[in-house]
Amino acid sequence: MTPVADDLCLVQTVDFFTPIVDDPYLFGAIAAANALSDVYAMGARPLTAMNLVAWPPELGTDVLAEVLRGGYDKVMESGAEMAGGHSIEDKEPKFGLAVTGVARASDIVYNGGAKPGDALVLTKRLGIGVLASALKNGVIGEGEMRAAADEAAALNASAAAAMKKVGVHACTDVSGFGLAGHLGEMLDASGVGARVRLEDLPVHDGVLELIARSVYAGGLRSNRDYVLSRFGGALDRPAEAGGQAGPDLGPRVMVLFDPQTSGGLLMAVPHEKLAWLLAELEEAGVTGWTIGAVTGAPAGSIVLE
Repeated sequence: MTPVADDLCLVQTVDFFTPIVDDPYLFGAIAAANALSDVYAMGARPLTAMNLVAWPPELGTDVLAEVLRGGYDKVMESGAEMAGGHSIEDKEPKFGLAVTGVARASDIVYNGGAKPGDALVLTKRLGIGVLASALKNGVIGEGEMRAAADEAAALNASAAAAMKKVGVHACTDVSGFGLAGHLGEMLDASGVGARVRLEDLPVHDGVLELIARSVYAGGLRSNRDYVLSRFGGALDRPAEAGGQAGPDLGPRVMVLFDPQTSGGLLMAVPHEKLAWLLAELEEAGVTGWTIGAVTGAPAGSIVLE
């Protein structure tokens, strides 16, 4: 975030990645929505976007054109302007955006600021990383993850508008570090802990079964190890729920670590505003799941219920 006037700030972000679906247009749309998400998570409005492309020549320009069209359409949907970009040759295709947004300083939402008693609300389901890994390894077809891909391609604009209208204490988008990683960072920055209700986690169809079969990418394992080490192994389960979390975790715990591509917003909202936020999200056509609450426990600690 960069102040450009007394009450105006620029918000800048960049993100790109390799394809998670075979459809080039859908890949472009998901990558663009993912890059725009950081701007929405801070309560800002995207102004301009620039393409970032790494492309193997043997894939041809027709496929690339579809990727760019998917990204362009999503940027237009956001109300921003496509301002050009840069491309290089590479052995593996990659696409994303550099995005500049704007917000009044008083409207900026940070990932720090969550307070004990806040409800935790998530706006997209978990598990797209698992599904993408299953697709890559031929375990499922693209049709079996189409609903998840379409959800990933949806902008977080409406959720951000509801968030700004209601007023939340903190927000982050859920992406590569998984829900546990991004929640842990929010809690750490806020100096608080949280309780997460495992049964209330929204998960895409088939994901838990795939995890049970060990169908997931190395990024999930890396996120698990990062969370358990970064936050001092503070991801715990009460004794009646099986004791402290360790390396051998069940699917509903493991999905917490799944790297998300263009995931939802995770918001810490005052409890007295929870019903209002959920109503605003519903009116905007966005589902909000209440997955837990902020507590006064040690910073970064997550207790699973």
